[in-house]
Amino acid sequence: DSSFITGAQPTNDDFEVFNALPQAPSADKYPHLARWYKTIANTEAPTKCEHPACGCEVIKSSNEPEPEQEDEDDDEDFDLFGSDDDDSEAEEIRAKIVADYKARKAQKGPLPAAKTTVVYHVKPWDIDTDLDELETKIRAIQMDGLVWGQVAKRTPVAFGIRHLEIYNVVEDEKVSVDDIVELIEGFEDHVQSVDIALIMTLDPLLAFQRQVLDGLLDEDALCVVARGLGLNRILAELARVCATPRALVFLLNASDQDEDDLQHYFMQMRSGETTDEASTVHIIKNETNATLRARVYRQGGLISVTSRILIVDLLNDVVPSELITGVIVHNASRVTAESIEAFVLRVIRQQNKQAFVKALSDAPETFTQGFAPMDKTLKVLGLRHVQLWPRFHVAVQNDLSRVETPVVELRQPQTRAMIDLQQAVLDCLSAMISELCSTTKLLDAETFNVESSLFRYFDSMVKRRLNPYWHRLSGRARGMVSDLTLLRRVAELITTYDSVSLLEYLDTLLLSAKSAPGALPGPAASWMGTDSANILYSVARARTFVRANEPLPESTQATLRTLGLPDNIVPVLEVPPKLEVLANILDEIGVLNHAAVAKGADAGPVLIMASSARECRMIRSYLSSLHDYVELDIPQQYINDKHSGRHPKMMVNLLRGFFKWKAQATGIRGNSSQSQRPGSTATGSQNQQRQGAITGSQNQMRHAPLAKRRRVRGASVAAGVRGPRAQADVLEQESSDLANTIAANDSTDADSADDADEYLDSDDWTPNAFDEHFGLLPNAETIIVHSYASERNVLTALQPTHIIMFAPDAAFIRQVEMYRAHSDRLQQVYFLVYDNSLEEQRYLSAMRREREAFERLIGDKATLVVPLDERGTMASPGSRLLQTVANRTLRSARNTDAMEPATVIVDVREFRAPLASLLHAAGFRVVPRTLDVGDYVLHDGLVVERKSLPDLIGSLRSGRLFNQAAAMTRHYTSAALLVEFEVNASFSLQTINGLTDTISPSAISSQLSMLTLTFPRLRILWSSSPYETVSIFAELKQGQGEPDAERAVGVGQDDGAVERDSLYNAASVALLQAVPGVTLKNYQILARQFRSMREVCEASRSDLEMVLDAGPAKQVYEFLHQAS
Repeated sequence: DSSFITGAQPTNDDFEVFNALPQAPSADKYPHLARWYKTIANTEAPTKCEHPACGCEVIKSSNEPEPEQEDEDDDEDFDLFGSDDDDSEAEEIRAKIVADYKARKAQKGPLPAAKTTVVYHVKPWDIDTDLDELETKIRAIQMDGLVWGQVAKRTPVAFGIRHLEIYNVVEDEKVSVDDIVELIEGFEDHVQSVDIALIMTLDPLLAFQRQVLDGLLDEDALCVVARGLGLNRILAELARVCATPRALVFLLNASDQDEDDLQHYFMQMRSGETTDEASTVHIIKNETNATLRARVYRQGGLISVTSRILIVDLLNDVVPSELITGVIVHNASRVTAESIEAFVLRVIRQQNKQAFVKALSDAPETFTQGFAPMDKTLKVLGLRHVQLWPRFHVAVQNDLSRVETPVVELRQPQTRAMIDLQQAVLDCLSAMISELCSTTKLLDAETFNVESSLFRYFDSMVKRRLNPYWHRLSGRARGMVSDLTLLRRVAELITTYDSVSLLEYLDTLLLSAKSAPGALPGPAASWMGTDSANILYSVARARTFVRANEPLPESTQATLRTLGLPDNIVPVLEVPPKLEVLANILDEIGVLNHAAVAKGADAGPVLIMASSARECRMIRSYLSSLHDYVELDIPQQYINDKHSGRHPKMMVNLLRGFFKWKAQATGIRGNSSQSQRPGSTATGSQNQQRQGAITGSQNQMRHAPLAKRRRVRGASVAAGVRGPRAQADVLEQESSDLANTIAANDSTDADSADDADEYLDSDDWTPNAFDEHFGLLPNAETIIVHSYASERNVLTALQPTHIIMFAPDAAFIRQVEMYRAHSDRLQQVYFLVYDNSLEEQRYLSAMRREREAFERLIGDKATLVVPLDERGTMASPGSRLLQTVANRTLRSARNTDAMEPATVIVDVREFRAPLASLLHAAGFRVVPRTLDVGDYVLHDGLVVERKSLPDLIGSLRSGRLFNQAAAMTRHYTSAALLVEFEVNASFSLQTINGLTDTISPSAISSQLSMLTLTFPRLRILWSSSPYETVSIFAELKQGQGEPDAERAVGVGQDDGAVERDSLYNAASVALLQAVPGVTLKNYQILARQFRSMREVCEASRSDLEMVLDAGPAKQVYEFLHQAS
């Protein structure tokens, strides 16, 4: 099993055996031994490491050249290896890191030149272009202030073609990026075009950011920073300090975006004489093999690695724990007692007490939910200090308020339809929350209110409160919990979607909730039958289109048919008011920019920030077709001050796509000769009646802020139901009529219609037109639309002079303040918000929640008491209790106080679950291995397969659990299926209403019964949580020996008949295995030969003997053909 005598690396044992052999073994008779002999012959004998306290062996290949002797007096050389007995080595490394940082910080002299990182995408002509030769030519471009990066990528494009991705760092005052592009494009035989993929300028740290970094370097602490204050910039500086071969520092919880930002930051640092390719961040992913990981760990530096990979390497001693300098935990708000990060930190603390821990977070609200959340997080992280940096911190105020940011706040009133939609959603939410509070008796009406329901954390709050009692809740109550998420989403879309897209989303909910004839109502039936839901749907439709009460003029009908619309509707197409305001703002900025250009002043690009990618597409489409309108001759009774016959082409395209989607969704494909159904003309008047159903008192409340409205207590969602799904039936009838009209026009205009999801109308664009209009715009005429989540460094990369915030966002406002503090290019910021809207309410509530969270954290910090264990370190939550329970159970079985820790072999895929971490916290020795059979091996005779509730259901339905049970019962004396529930979840397999006295093949209880009947030796263990599982494992380990890891790994590897994935129907396999003569070894042979049990029964004895041996074939045949 090993490549060498005592492990995976050659040791002194190998050389002793090598010296004892008289000659080389024969390669024909002993190929493996001959390969080993050749390897040892080419390897020098191991010697002790030059570092006296390390104790490790150094293996040198005789084929490798000897390294040059380094100058022992070189002050820059720093020994990474340290003494296990002298902790001063680790302290010396940390002191050296901090000293280097403070020395760079204290350097005086001229400020460094402004530098910019530029990434180029160089596109070749074809697949035959030599990219290596092209890279050589590009690197030959040299000039003062230009430094090329060391790495260039070949990125696949299409059809085997790859473009060259290369970067450089330029000094802005000496080098022009346009000149470099022209020089690269000068290689005409190789280069088709050059695109600039990224331009990033690095701003220096502000004073308060340096204070944050100084505090993190001075002490191990949890640093909580308000959103938008540059936490990622602080992380980058901290990473730069730790990215040295003198240290081994791990970065946990970093997302892909975080890692990309760090790589770009280090690219920025590699310029001029300070270029240091060794100072970088090493990223370890799932595809990185163990050998390469071990080499990276030994090299040192900053390593970003997933927690699951790191914990396995730590437990397998792949990581040299004595060399670990520290750990940086990003997004510390996600770390809990059950998380893998807590497991990693606990193991590192045990193996290396001198390793530092720095934790960062920008989510203060997370540390105020529940009982003493900050105390629990600090215990998990092993920290005693907290650093808080809110926006109202004095240092932050001084830096960001030094230069005033010019802001123009535009409070746009909502339309009457938007106000009606908003009030309808609030009424639905209020009624549902009131009913949930009154029926469940588990929710506090003061905490769970309409205002808090507008935030995404509200869903997790409700579910966390109701989870332990979930099996007691009625189906209606569980449905209302899901409906709260849907309604909150609808409330968000009122201000972010256009009228057509909102109607399409509502109709999607309606179609998904509409049940088949005779079936139970869908999940949204609890609110769709209310008066508020009727108002919601009728108003959403009325602001999009209305049905004509009388025939329209022939010219209008012809125009509608040409546009791909039904000829019996009147488009209303209410445009979001913000879009019209946005057009006016851009006109104003255009005038200012042209005046600035005329005077030779700076006029940069205009940046528009939106809340989502879809909102960005809407803005781009509206601006690209700003002056493109469709004129319709509409009768006078449909025209008012808000609605006319003139509509933006973007909205017309969306409406056309909506009707086509509706026709496909309803599944109606009528022909052009089909007449309209009776009663369809009454739909318009019905809509008008529903619009008039809004009372005067409701109109008055709609204008009031949310905090000033009177709470309605005890209101039932069902109180306002007019009839069973009345609105759904009306809308379905109308959808059928309009779908028939669309189907009639499909033959003429369908090909020219755009998809419903596409905003931009591309009918007029051709390749020639694209080439004619394509080109680089001057900065004064450039408009860039971004979403808040698309890119973090958008301000630094684009350097805009005007910013338009199409939607409010507190974090981006602070980014703008920091951008203003670094640069004076910013001239104006336009802040758009709907007045008295849910959008404004969410923004103000988010600001208030963050401020209250920081105020509470400041109070908690003043009274913080952190208990220490006997070693002087912090004990994680639950670890003492788990250790006490496990040790008491095991000690009672062994009757000794001094005992070795009990061993549990864990499959590496199980480290996604918290059980392995809790076992380790309880004092078990966790050995990670890749197991083919089972998930946990407690001793050589007992294996456990753990299933969470969703995994159990999926495994039963796919048949995978059947094969897993077969493998466990075959290879182990005792096998157990562990069904484990989540922490604080309902300990119930089925709800009370779901229990029946009938047997059904699709029921979970019936499938479990079939499993136990098929495998009588299989035991089922039920655990309410991972904490309870630890106690169960401790009891199962009583009086038993320790498992053999090598044996557990080898189990099932030579068993080709047992497969982990199901290939056959579980019920048929169970029936086949019940036949005498069929065993676990031969049932798959029968299954491959015969397609069904019917064919097995109809097979002759000779047919069975051709597949099976004579004895089993006789048993099968006689059993199937014996007389009753």
